[in-house]
Amino acid sequence: MKTWLLAMQQQLSRQVRDNKLPHALLFSGVDGAGQEEIAQWLINVLLCQRLKEHVDKTLNKASVLEEINADSAQLVDAVLQPCGICKTCKLFANNSYPDHLTIVSDKKNIGVELIRDLSHFFEKTAHIGDMKTALVNQADTMTVSAANALLKTLEEPTENSFIILTTDSSDLLLPTIISRCHEFEIRPPVGKELLAEFNQQGDDAFVNLSHLSELSDAESAVAFAAFRDMVNKYLFAHQHRADILAILVEHQAGYRWLEKIIVDMMRHQSGWPTVGSNNEPTDSINKHQLWDIYNLVQVANGKLKTIVQVNKQFLSEQLLADIKVVLQNNEQTVEE
Repeated sequence: MKTWLLAMQQQLSRQVRDNKLPHALLFSGVDGAGQEEIAQWLINVLLCQRLKEHVDKTLNKASVLEEINADSAQLVDAVLQPCGICKTCKLFANNSYPDHLTIVSDKKNIGVELIRDLSHFFEKTAHIGDMKTALVNQADTMTVSAANALLKTLEEPTENSFIILTTDSSDLLLPTIISRCHEFEIRPPVGKELLAEFNQQGDDAFVNLSHLSELSDAESAVAFAAFRDMVNKYLFAHQHRADILAILVEHQAGYRWLEKIIVDMMRHQSGWPTVGSNNEPTDSINKHQLWDIYNLVQVANGKLKTIVQVNKQFLSEQLLADIKVVLQNNEQTVEE
C-alpha cells in the first residue's frame, strides 16, 4: 500500500469501527494515486468475516483493537487489515465472492446495461453475509445514460450495501453523481518528497505522479526531452509540426507531455523555477496566448476521454491548427 494512503486508511478504519462509513464513496486523484488500491482494501475490510465479528462484539474501540490483535489479525497504526484466511477473504482474493460486484467493461465506456446489472445485484439478498459491495472503477467513463441509471441506486440504497467509485478524472463525472457520494481525494506528494518515495533524485519542485515514467525510465526521459525541444521550436519557429503530430497520434503519453510542457512554460514565464526550461524568449508569447494554448490542450484531452470513437489523427491536426491560429494572432498583435 502506498505510504501516502495511510492517513486515509486510518480515517476509513475509524468510520468502519464506528459504523459511520458512508453508503457511497468516491476515490479520486491522478492516475496511479492509489484509488483502486484503497478501494480494494476497504472492500476486503468490509467483507472480512473475522474483522466483522470482532467489531460487532463491542462498541468499545480499545476492546476491539485488543481482541483483533489477540486473534493475530494485523493492525498497523489503527488501520484495520483483513485477515486473509477466512472464507470471505479467500473468495474475495479469487474474485469469486458472491456478494461483491466489480463493474468491468470490455469497451472504452461503461454502458447503461452494466449499471443496470449493478442495480439488480443490490436488489437480491446476500448469499453469505448480510453485506453487499460493488466497485465501479474509472467511473468517469460511464455514459450519460449509465450515470443517470446509477443515480437511482445511489439515492435509494439498500440496507448494508456500499458502492465505491474510483476516478482519475472527477471533472468528467456528473455533478449529481459526485454530490451523492462522499469524495475522498487522494493527493500524492510532489517534488522531492515524491521522488524520495520511489528512491529517485531530481530538482523539479513540480514533478508529480503522472511524470513518474520519465523519472524512472531512461528511454522515456530521452523521448520527453526530445519532444519538448520539438514543441519549443514549433511554438517559436514553426518547425517540427509533422514530428509533433506523429507523437500526439501514436505515443500514449503525447498529450500529457504537451500539457506539462505548456504548464512549465507558463511557470517559467511567471518566474517560477523549473527544470529543463527552454532557452527560447518566452516573452514572445504572452501569458494570454499560453493560457489559450493550455485550454486548447485541455479541451482535446477531454475529447480523448469522453468521445467513444474519437479520430485521434483529426483531433491532433485540429489542435495544432488551433495553436497556430493563437500564435499568428500573437504575431499580428506584436506587429501592430
